[in-house]
Amino acid sequence: MSAVHRSIGNVMVLLQRPDDGWVLTVRHRETSWHSPGMLTVVGGRLEEGEFLDEGAARELAEEVGIRLAPDRLRFCQLPHFHAADGERVIGAVFTVREWEGTPYNREPQTHSELVWVDPAAPPPDCHPFTLSVLTHFATGQLYANVIAPQLPGGETG
Repeated sequence: MSAVHRSIGNVMVLLQRPDDGWVLTVRHRETSWHSPGMLTVVGGRLEEGEFLDEGAARELAEEVGIRLAPDRLRFCQLPHFHAADGERVIGAVFTVREWEGTPYNREPQTHSELVWVDPAAPPPDCHPFTLSVLTHFATGQLYANVIAPQLPGGETG
């Protein structure tokens, strides 16, 4: 019997428009337990056996339908998240500025829309972790310790 896989690694992809550098985000449905109504960058937890770049490429394909080889992703940030509930997660953030196809919402049961945002001026309805990732990306910060506040309604970041 194999042990249950539990990753402490998250992967995120900042899909950037080549003309203005804006980043694609996804808005979670109001019914989401994780980020109700909030914008997050494309990403999620690693799956068993994945390397960071492989997981990031998988999440990009799963969430917004953009398929590319993991070696086309460029590492841009390593945040260490401390959630209000005590969970600790390491995140690897990648960026990509060139891709084929048009992003679309592949997870309508989870996300209500796709939204392009200026990473230098993220909207206030970003999840606290996303806000931090975008802010650090815009300023060129490669590593960050991020402590998320308790969200309204008792949820944690």
